[in-house]
Parts: sequence; C-alpha cells; structure tokens
Amino acid sequence: MKKLFNKFNFIYFQKDLRSVYLTVVFSEFSTSMATPLFTFLIFSQSSTLIPKGLSYGERAMIFATFISLYKFATLISNPIFGTLSDIVGRKTVFNITAAAMIILSVFTIISLLMHSFVLFIIGACLYGLLWALESVSTASINDLSSSKQRVTNLSLMQFCIGIGVGLGPMLGGYIGVYSVFGYKYMAPFIVLLIISVLLQFYIIFFFKETYPISKKKKRHKTKSTLRNIKMIFTNKSLYLLMLIHMLNQLSWGTYYDFIPAITKTVFKYDIKEVGVFVGCIGIGLIISAGFILPYLKKYFDNFALIKLSCGLQTAGIALSLLVSFFPHLLIADIGLWLGILPVVAGDVMLFCILVGLFSESVGKELQGTMIGLVYVVGMAMWSLGAPFGGLLMNWKLNAPLLISLTSMTLLIIIISISSKKLKSIITLYEK
Repeated sequence: MKKLFNKFNFIYFQKDLRSVYLTVVFSEFSTSMATPLFTFLIFSQSSTLIPKGLSYGERAMIFATFISLYKFATLISNPIFGTLSDIVGRKTVFNITAAAMIILSVFTIISLLMHSFVLFIIGACLYGLLWALESVSTASINDLSSSKQRVTNLSLMQFCIGIGVGLGPMLGGYIGVYSVFGYKYMAPFIVLLIISVLLQFYIIFFFKETYPISKKKKRHKTKSTLRNIKMIFTNKSLYLLMLIHMLNQLSWGTYYDFIPAITKTVFKYDIKEVGVFVGCIGIGLIISAGFILPYLKKYFDNFALIKLSCGLQTAGIALSLLVSFFPHLLIADIGLWLGILPVVAGDVMLFCILVGLFSESVGKELQGTMIGLVYVVGMAMWSLGAPFGGLLMNWKLNAPLLISLTSMTLLIIIISISSKKLKSIITLYEK
C-alpha cells in the first residue's frame, strides 16, 4: 500500500501548507452544502422564495439572474483581494473570506424566515464580493512552492476542494429535506453558519501567514504592486494561455452551474439525488487531482496533458448532452453519471497546468495579483455563461450544455492551429 501511495504521490502535503489545505477543505465543504439547495430554492414549487405557478423556463431565467449577479460580484472581488493579499498578506484575506461565509448563511436564514428573495440575492452578492478563497489559496501555495512542486501542490489544492465539494453537497442534500421550525431548506445554512464561525476562529488564532509583510514595507508595497500590474499585460506570451483559460472556464462554469438544474428539471431528481450527483463531481476532483494528474505527469509533458484534458472534457460533455435527450431511459442516467469524471478530470488537469504557467510568468511579489487576474477572467466567463445558459434553458431545459460543448470544440481548434506557439510558451516557463 505504501508503494502505491508513493507512486501516485497524493497524500504527502507540504508541512508549511497544511493550514492552507485545511482552510480550503472546511470552506469548500461548508459552502458546497448550499449548492443543491440553490437549485431547489428556485426550481422547487414548494420554495417560499419564488412565487408559485412559474414555469421551469421562467424559473430558469431567475436562476440565471441569480448566478450572474453572484458571479459578477465575485468577478469584482478577485482582482481586488488578489492584489490586497500582495500588500497586506494572505491571512487578512482569508479572514475576510470566512466573514463572507457567515454573511451568506445569516442572510439566507433571514430570507427564508421572511420569504424574501431580494434579501437572499443581497446576501449572495455580498458573499461573492468578499469571497476570495481559491485565488488567495492559490497565491499562498505559490508562495511556498518550488517550480518543480508547484503543479503537484496545486493539484493537492484541487484534491482538498474535491473533499469539500464531494461531501458538502451530499450532506446538504440529505439534511436539506428536514424542516427547521417549519422552514424547508434551512438546516444546511445553520450548519454553514456554525462551521464558518469556527473557521474564522481557526484563521485568527492558528493560521500561519505564507507571505508576511512588515508594516514598514506596506506603503512601498502598494506603490510597487500597482506599478508592476502593467508588466503582466505587456507580456504577450500570456495572451494565448489566457484565451485557453477563458474557453475552458466558460465550458466548465456552464456545466457546473447548470448540471444540478438539469438533473432536477430534466431527470426529475429529488434534493438528495441532486446532492449526491453534485457530490460525485467533488469525488471526481479527488480522483483527478489525487490520482490521475500525478500519475499522468510521470509519463506526459504539459502540452500532451493539455490536449488530453480537452479531449476528456469534450467527450464527457457530449455524452451528458446526448443522454439528456432520453431521460426516461436507464442508460441515460448511467451515461449522465459516467460523464462526470472525464469532464472534471479534464478541467483539473488543464486548470492546474495553466495556473502553474501563469505563476511562473511573474515573481513572488506579483503572485496574488497574477492569480487574482486568472480567477477574475474565470469568473467573467462563468458570468457570461450564466445569462446565455438561462436563455437557452428557457428554450430547451438541457440546452446550456451546448455552451460547454461549443467552447471545448473552439478550444480544440485553437490549440491545433497554434500548437507550435503553445509549445514554445510552455517550454519558456518550464525552464
């Protein structure tokens, strides 16, 4: 067994990064409990937040509006907090993120008590504005990772995200069916509040800063960081990598945002089944980041892995779209679940490789800024996919998957056309 662990190299967490990984696990676990609940708060006829009698198409537009506003708020926050973490350190931003989790839980609980969808939207947007977990976690990992270990450590972060995203929705789906004081869907948000408060306590008293900055340097740091941001945009070799990242995030974001709604509306899953399905996406992250990527990196270079990741995602999305036309068949259910792993594995591989290359393109003093930019571009694509996905869902309930499939097809074409340039960029940053 020990030889097997050594071969896959997935359980050896770098000691000085353990507090980062622990924070990621509990943050993703607690917030992911809400993922299946969001679908039912909007699409369920028993939800008290949405007027009864609305069709699935009308609810799809409301769902798309909610996703767009939330993602737009996150779009604003990522570059701000990425740069802020370069100025004041990572720990401060982690504290802000934990506070955002408390805000989400409190506002959602109050909105359920008051039957106020507007209050729910306000809480979600405030959460999005203050949530910067993944960008600051990535920057923290880059702070303490050597060039050789960077992709491995980033894949371990995806592994930790997978633990949270795998277990959170399952628990949320199971406890979400129970009413608290007569209010449906409230229990997961009460658990989220408790975990958020405990996590805030842990970050304040036990989290180890990965990028310490003395008070004397903060004023100078602010000026130099703002000046050096321009350097990122003058690096033309990053443009192709950013285009690949944009199309990949448009595809993955649309899939992740709308597949729970498709399982509810097309396949008629209940809240427990949706929770388990979304949880399996998290399990796919664990398998992909903990086993598949470390193993494949032993035998393939980054260019080959990029091509493989695109092929896997395209195959998984195409399978999911195909079977969604025949939801009454057992084989369609099987195909939908089988499509999870190739989609997730492809995204994990491509994302980790791209983030590693982006990180190598700048010095340590701009890690937070660079990673903030990577995440803001990703959130921009998620924000773009949400309204178009809602419009397509209003036309055909499974149609949002067309966005994912089209994005991956374009990505494969672009990589094929610019393969020589992409190889040279990869070689440049791998030195």
